[in-house]
Amino acid sequence: MEERVPPWFPAWCIEFSEPVNDVRAMASNLMEHRDDSRWMLLGYPTATSERHLWAAWMAVRERASSGQMVSNSIDGEFLRLMAGTHQMRVAFSRAGVREGDNRAWLLRLPEWNDGNEVPELTVMNPELNHQADSLMGWIGAELIALRPHPTLEGMVRLGAIEDDEEDPANWESLALSHIALADVAV
Repeated sequence: MEERVPPWFPAWCIEFSEPVNDVRAMASNLMEHRDDSRWMLLGYPTATSERHLWAAWMAVRERASSGQMVSNSIDGEFLRLMAGTHQMRVAFSRAGVREGDNRAWLLRLPEWNDGNEVPELTVMNPELNHQADSLMGWIGAELIALRPHPTLEGMVRLGAIEDDEEDPANWESLALSHIALADVAV
């Protein structure tokens, strides 16, 4: 069976003009200038693939429609699931932007529709690109040409692995399992 390539997720890799020194001020600036709560920042190394981002989005969608979100917001719930935890404090530590970070992901969480299909989005969506560009300006960042990919730093930061003993070929699967384990009590 041929594996399908997931569609582009609305995520822009950004680089800050200088390392982040005040996460709260930057987040406040983003919240002040975004059109809605579907625009968010994710710590750079934590997105391992398009599939990883879509899996977290689909999990948020399911939890929102069934009234089972832990966070009070969709962007907070997305961050929590990416971090693979039930605790929001841990979610921000693992998957959020940290002081000293040079890069991040600017995300636009898609709207969901009545069907089960993934929304049609393309990298060439001029409206999303315009909004992303504007937000980058407000938070002092520029677009860099990268798409999500697994890194040792990201896997360790998420808490999905402890060191480099795990085969990198398994990292995406581990990141996907990490989402599923977010609500498992330990």
